[in-house]
Amino acid sequence: MIRFDHISKQYRGTNRPALGDVSFEVQRGEFVFLVGASGSGKSSCLRLMLKEERPTKGKIHVLGQDLGAISSRKVPYFRRNLGVVFQDFRLLPNKTVYQNVAFTLQVIGKSRGYIQEAVPDVLKMVGLDGKAQRMPHELSGGEQQRVAIARAVVNKPQILLADEPTGNLDPATSAGIMAVLERINAGGTTVVMATHEAHFVDQMKKRVIELSQGQIVRDERHGGYGVTAAIPLVKQAVAPEPENVTLATGVVVPVVPAAAAPSEAAVQDVAAPAAQISAPDEPIRDNVRPITSALNLPEVLAVQHTPQHPAEISLAARLGLRANGTDGGDFEDQNVGPVK
Repeated sequence: MIRFDHISKQYRGTNRPALGDVSFEVQRGEFVFLVGASGSGKSSCLRLMLKEERPTKGKIHVLGQDLGAISSRKVPYFRRNLGVVFQDFRLLPNKTVYQNVAFTLQVIGKSRGYIQEAVPDVLKMVGLDGKAQRMPHELSGGEQQRVAIARAVVNKPQILLADEPTGNLDPATSAGIMAVLERINAGGTTVVMATHEAHFVDQMKKRVIELSQGQIVRDERHGGYGVTAAIPLVKQAVAPEPENVTLATGVVVPVVPAAAAPSEAAVQDVAAPAAQISAPDEPIRDNVRPITSALNLPEVLAVQHTPQHPAEISLAARLGLRANGTDGGDFEDQNVGPVK
């Protein structure tokens, strides 16, 4: 269905390739999550599947076709077999729900009778039965995403590519969208979804391909989100070996690293005969808390700080089929073919 053979992709002006010697295969009917931190290569994979980009090295086969052998003129026709769902919906604001979905079929030349039968069916499938005449601004975010999904699958594509489809939605609404995608997959459509929603990945237990710095670091069936994708690798400085602190009474108190810092009760057991331990609500200054107040100790216990996760960058602004874009084809709207 989808095969990457030793794919490398390097963009101009960059020293490190976006993808480096990546190989994997997606079988018909699979549901695959692409996970990984920002810049790991997920966006490049999706763009290559859509033939939005050309690989620097290697070959890509989608639906039995070598994408390198498809001319720009035939790209719109190739994309009719792929549905695409974006994070930001991309609905036509001046058209109703029915017209947004029907537009896909009108552009590729489907008959009026076919459209009148197919559109209500797909709206019912995504849970929008009875809302065909609503305008996009009259819908909630979750309902707008359902319209986008209906538009992507109304032509019955063999592959559905989803770019963070729940990225702008609350958890409850996201759960409904994931249920729709799972229902579509159960009908035989291959689904490839780039996501950072760890909860759904862990819950659904589908195939997970994890990317890191352009390399596949994990390809697991029935997998979870994992730790590597969520927490970037950071080089941490090695703290010097701490020395013991000798109290005025001669009692020696070992000072341990912050990761294994003793509780106040433990310190009190040792130091109580000499001085009173500071109260728990004593203010923290310069990111440290003194061991005691009564004694002028030279050592302090460091308060650990957890690094923040890097902001994830969506590829929605860069992914899609554009009018008179890089492919040089006729006008295309989203994932539909050319207007004749």
